[in-house]
Parts: sequence; structure tokens; C-alpha cells
Amino acid sequence: MRVFARAFAAFLSIDLLAPLSAQAISDTRERVLEARIRALEQRLSEVEATLEVKTPSRSFPATQRRSATTKSRLTEARTLPSRPNDAISDSEAATAPPPSAPVSSTAPAPGVEAGAPAEAPQETFVFRGNSVTLKPRHFEVSTEADYTHNNGFLQTDRAFASATSVRLGILDWLELNTTIPAFTSTRTRGIGPFRTQSKQASGFGDVLLQANARVHEQTSDTPGLVLSLGALLPTGVKPYDFSTYQPNPALRGYNPNPIDLNASYLSRGAWGLVTNMQLYKTVDPLILFFGTGLRYLFPQGVQGHTVQNGVIYTYNFGFSFAISEKSTLGFQVLGAYQSQLSVDRHVVPQSALEPVSVRVSLIQRILPNTWIDPSLGAGLTRDVPSLDIGVGVRHRF
Repeated sequence: MRVFARAFAAFLSIDLLAPLSAQAISDTRERVLEARIRALEQRLSEVEATLEVKTPSRSFPATQRRSATTKSRLTEARTLPSRPNDAISDSEAATAPPPSAPVSSTAPAPGVEAGAPAEAPQETFVFRGNSVTLKPRHFEVSTEADYTHNNGFLQTDRAFASATSVRLGILDWLELNTTIPAFTSTRTRGIGPFRTQSKQASGFGDVLLQANARVHEQTSDTPGLVLSLGALLPTGVKPYDFSTYQPNPALRGYNPNPIDLNASYLSRGAWGLVTNMQLYKTVDPLILFFGTGLRYLFPQGVQGHTVQNGVIYTYNFGFSFAISEKSTLGFQVLGAYQSQLSVDRHVVPQSALEPVSVRVSLIQRILPNTWIDPSLGAGLTRDVPSLDIGVGVRHRF
């Protein structure tokens, strides 16, 4: 009887404890799977954070930076099927990636083309003349046409100006470009009742050869820095008229300034040096930028006179905003201060200039490697045209 009772008790213990043991194994599997899923989610978050730091110029907006592949992998990890018939060993659980695993990234530096046309950093086109966007052996051709209009006292100035630029990528951080400007202008003056007089001028402007070098890539704490150095070639029209020049205030017809403002668009006809320092920083969803530089023109001989233009101190600032992957809105303030002109070592009074204008542009990608850039500008001082309507076209090869 005792033997039968012991056998019956052993049978009951096996029948009751077996389900409990299977349930404990299933709970262990679920806990291990949940731990692996959490580790995977944390590692994906670290990858995204690393990409945000290394490629801040493409963070527009932040919610769109996660790719479809990342989402699919995360969804797959959340819905991993359980394995009721497989035992998970301690060694398998130990292979789960640690939360603090280092993540490497080869993301391109800000301001550098990523290789695919859809990833071109067109946000930097707003301050394109002082930025670096081309990879080595890539080049770009762009043309911009502007119509300017200005009403003065008893006179009206109109001008059509264009600038064609060719840019070549040398290194990931170095870019060369040349710009060839041209213009035609008309000044209409009222000389009497119902009588006007018009004067025209046209020709090429001074050709600019320039190198842009990105010496510091922006980080989460510091802005990017691009330094530019260029040379002006005296290919343009010399905007001087000495036929009415009379610098002696004691004599009749006093006129100490030989500048012909009608012919001074994009041209001084002198050798010169150009420098600029451009800062830019991504503040999602904007890119803020600020630049400052100077232009120095060497003395030149004109009709037996020595003309020395004043040093020109330039500045620009503004922002660009990515409306979508194909559209970018830009706002920019362009300003300068030019010290007084001197002729034959005599300073021309009231010849200092301070042109300041504001410009709003829309950069639109119409083809994988082609952009258009309509713009509208307004002069804030009398030394710059009151209205500027422009459109630019650029193509990257």
C-alpha cells in the first residue's frame, strides 16, 4: 500500500510541475527577447544621433531623417516570433548588442555633395559664391540675369546685368570658380519740359577668379568656416569721364568726381584682390550664415590721371529654409562700405559709398542636376538700385 501511494504521488508531481516548468522557460525567452529589442532600439537611436551630428546641413526636418529601412527593421524587431520549442541558452542571450556599442559613420561633411542628385545641399546655394559644395572632378555651370531699376532726381536708371560662373571641385574641401559678368545700362535725364536725354553704356565686367576652402566643418557646437581668396581682372569698362572733370572749387564748373555712374555696373576696369570669411550653422530647420570680407583695387592710369578706388568692406548675413527636398527659401542682406575715391592723390569729397540691399530667393530643383533661382531684391540705401529682379539657372555635371 505504501509503495502504491508513493508512486501515485510521484505521478501527480510530474503532471503538475511540468506545465509550470514550460511556463518558466517561455517567460525567460520573452524577457531575453525584450532585452534584445530594447538594445536594438537604443543602438538605432545612437546611429541616428551620430548622423545628426555629422550631417547637420541635411536635417530638414528632423522627423524625416529616419529611413524606411530603419523603420522596417525596427518593426521586424518588435514582432519577432517566439520559439516555444527552442531553448535559449545563456551564451545566446549574451550575444545581444550592448547599449554602448560604438557606432562608425562615413556620412559626408556638411556642405559637400553626398553623391546622389537628390541629396545635393541646395540650402547652401543662398550663399553659393562663398561656399563649397562640389566633390573632386565635379563641375557646375550657372548663369544669373538681373534687371535693376532706380528712380533719382529728374533721372531714371535701368540696367540688365548677367553673370556666368563655372565651378570645379578640386578636393572635398576646395573649390575653384570663375565668374564673367556683362551689363547694359541706360540713364534717362529730364533736361526740360517734355524733353529727356538718354545715355547708354554696355560691356563686360571685371572677371573674378576665386578659390573657396572649407577650413572647418560645422559640429553640434561650432559653425562651419569657409575662406575665399580671389583676383579681379581688369576686363571691364573703365567707368570714368574726365571730359567734365574740374577739381578746383574756385573755378567755374567745379566737378571733382570723374565717376560715370551709368557705366559703373559690375566694373571698375582695375586689378584687384577679393577676400571673404563665411560662417554657417545649422539650427534645424534653418541654416544661418554670416560673412565678411574686403575688396582692394590697385591704382590705375586713366586718361593721364591716377585713380585709386577706396577699399570696399563687404558683409552678408541671412538664412535658408528647406521647404521640401526640392524647394529652398532664402533671405539675405548684402552690404558694403567703400572708402573715398582719390584722383591724382586728391581725395574726392563725398565719394564714399554704402550700398545695402535685401534679397529673397526661391531655389527650386527642376531636374536631378538642374536648379532655377528666381529672386527679388530691394535697395535700402541710395547707393544701390531700388529694385532688382533676377533669375538664375545652374546645372551640375
